[in-house]
Amino acid sequence: MLTIDVKDALISLLILAIIVLIIFSIVAVHNLIITLKKTHKMLDDFGDVAGIASTRTKELDKFITEAQKKMKGGAGLLSSLPAIFKAIAGIVKGVNEKKKKDS
Repeated sequence: MLTIDVKDALISLLILAIIVLIIFSIVAVHNLIITLKKTHKMLDDFGDVAGIASTRTKELDKFITEAQKKMKGGAGLLSSLPAIFKAIAGIVKGVNEKKKKDS
C-alpha cells in the first residue's frame, strides 16, 4: 500500500503553490513591461501634441495682441477680424499636420 504523510502532502502543496506564484509573477511582469512600453509611446505622442499646442498658442497670442492693438488704435472689430481668422487657421493647420503625420 501507498501511504502519504500529512507532512509530505503539505510540503508538496507548498512547492506547487510556490511554482504557481512564480509563474503568475512572470506573467504579471511581462504584462507590466508591455503596459510601460505603450505608456511611453503615449507620452511621446503627448509631448508632440503639447509642442504643437504650445507653438500654436504663442502664434494665437501674437495675433490676439495685434488685434487688441488695432482695436485700441480705433480701427474697430472688422479690421481685426483677419488677424483672428489667421490665428484660427494656424491652429487648424497644426492639427491637420499632426493628423497627416500620424497617418
